[in-house]
Parts: sequence; structure tokens; C-alpha cells
Amino acid sequence: MLETEIYYQQLREICKEYYDFSDKSFDAFKKICFVKNIKKGEILQDSYSPAKYIYFIYKGILRTYFVNEKGAIYTKNLFSENYFSASKVSLITKEDSYLNIDALEDSILIYIDFDGYKNLIDANVEFKNFYINYLEKNWVIVKEKNEISLILDDAKIRYENFIQNNPDIEKRIPLHHIANHLGITPTQLSRIRKKSN
Repeated sequence: MLETEIYYQQLREICKEYYDFSDKSFDAFKKICFVKNIKKGEILQDSYSPAKYIYFIYKGILRTYFVNEKGAIYTKNLFSENYFSASKVSLITKEDSYLNIDALEDSILIYIDFDGYKNLIDANVEFKNFYINYLEKNWVIVKEKNEISLILDDAKIRYENFIQNNPDIEKRIPLHHIANHLGITPTQLSRIRKKSN
């Protein structure tokens, strides 16, 4: 079996969590995708151009972040294996992204062409069902839970929830990225980690 086929098999397994594509539909999906090896530090999306792709992470960690007018960086999300990452608003509006996306590790990604994906949604009910299920779970349920957690949960609970969802991430990336994502200082994170161990 070709190595790229292993990557696509993994993508298909994750897609099954939302919808189980027929072989014919998944073959059509593969035609709008390509695999790319990305080096640590490489920028996939900048805030000066419209987004074109959804990234499926076979291996590695991606960070989505934005930079304010003073140059301060705010980490919106950290995504590892089997997650999708994208500048979603930019994909939909076709406007320049306000988010940047970079690789925090050497990564293997499947690039999904968003325009091709939208064409599949328009033409095939399987893709429409997948899109609805994905949106409901990730852009409604998970997003709302995360927003409520930011307001109600203290930093320790947010940290514990994050580590539960990303068990080995502390060994893989600098801790200041995690602190930034949680909205706390590296010193605060260090104290929380000491108490949790």
C-alpha cells in the first residue's frame, strides 16, 4: 500500500465520526486533496491573504493565532493528529484571513481544497450530511462548551480539560504556547502544573 493511501485511510476513519462516505464519494473527495510534508515553523496561512484550504493533520501540531496591532500574539487553537484546522471565516467570506496558521512540529497534512469541497456539497447529499454533522458538533456544540468554559472555569480546570483532550502535547511543544492558548502566563501555567502533578 502506498504511504499516501495510509494517510487517506486515516482521514476516512475520522470522517466516519460525522458521516460514513461510500467508496465512490470518498474517491471524489480524494480528488480535491493532496498530501504535503510541512517543516516546523512553516506558515500555512497568513493574515494578508484569503484562505484556500482545510488542513487535516495526519501527523504534527498546528497553531491558529492572531496578532494585534502592537504585535502581541494570541493563540486561538492548538490542533494535533486527526483534527482539521482552517481559517473558517476566510474560507466562507473569501476575505483576507484574520488568523495565521503555522506548524509547531514537522507535520504531514492533507490539504483539502475548500472550493472543491463546496462543489461536492452542492452536488452530493453525502457531503451535505457530513458538512451539517461536522458543523453541528464542532462549530456549535464544542465551540459553545469552550466559550462557556472560558467564562466559568478557572485556569486549572481549563488546563486539565485541555490536557485530557491533548494527552502528550506538553512533551511536544513549548509550554508558552499552551499558556497563551489558555489565556494565562507561563508562570501561572507552571504553578498549575506543579499542583496537578
